[in-house]
Amino acid sequence: MKFTYLLVNFFTILVPLLYSAEPRIRFYKKWKYLFPAIFFTGAFFIIWDYFMASHQVWGFNSSYILGWYFFGLPLEEFLFFITVPYACVFIYENVSHFLDQKIFPRNEKIIVWLVSGMALITALLFYSKAYTFTVFLFFGLFFPIATLILPAQRLNFFLLTYLISLIPMAIVNGLLTALPVVVYNNAQNLGIRIGTIPVEDFFYSATLLVMNISLYEWAKSRKIAGFNNSKLLNLNNNHNGS
Repeated sequence: MKFTYLLVNFFTILVPLLYSAEPRIRFYKKWKYLFPAIFFTGAFFIIWDYFMASHQVWGFNSSYILGWYFFGLPLEEFLFFITVPYACVFIYENVSHFLDQKIFPRNEKIIVWLVSGMALITALLFYSKAYTFTVFLFFGLFFPIATLILPAQRLNFFLLTYLISLIPMAIVNGLLTALPVVVYNNAQNLGIRIGTIPVEDFFYSATLLVMNISLYEWAKSRKIAGFNNSKLLNLNNNHNGS
């Protein structure tokens, strides 16, 4: 069915969008931080996607897409980089709000750096496989960014968010790879699948998530810093005026 990939995007964002006005979270009030993060992360992934598709690392089954292409990619692929991050950051905000303790006490940075190092080694070992090389390279380079931007508690929230996101990811990616909507060239990946999902996709998802959340939190921290500076300036002005 031509609407399959479009419907996958629709149902991915449906529940998070419906609950964005939930009074305890009020996620819609944070869109001004979220959408710039989605835009910049999406731009990077679309460029990456374009090169992978143009070199037949993966492609799209015409039976399940509308056939509207932009820069060599179907419309639904652009929507994917909006709907999935939106849903994942929504999970992150709920985790941040309702969880009041760490799940990786004092070990979160060690976990991140250890996994990142292993990813970079994997990229070097499989440099001849385009998807394996690029996904482990970008994961290994970008994942440590989280340790620089996110405080320890927020880093814990991110790690838990990723673990939770594996459930909807298994459903969405499972559908996309089982039909398949996305067709992989197995010569360019390890050929290891969990169900129908290439193992690289789990690191692809983590990279997408860490870039969105890091930029999202960075934007929020800049706003808070700007607010505090302006407040301090007003206090100084009032003091001088008196």
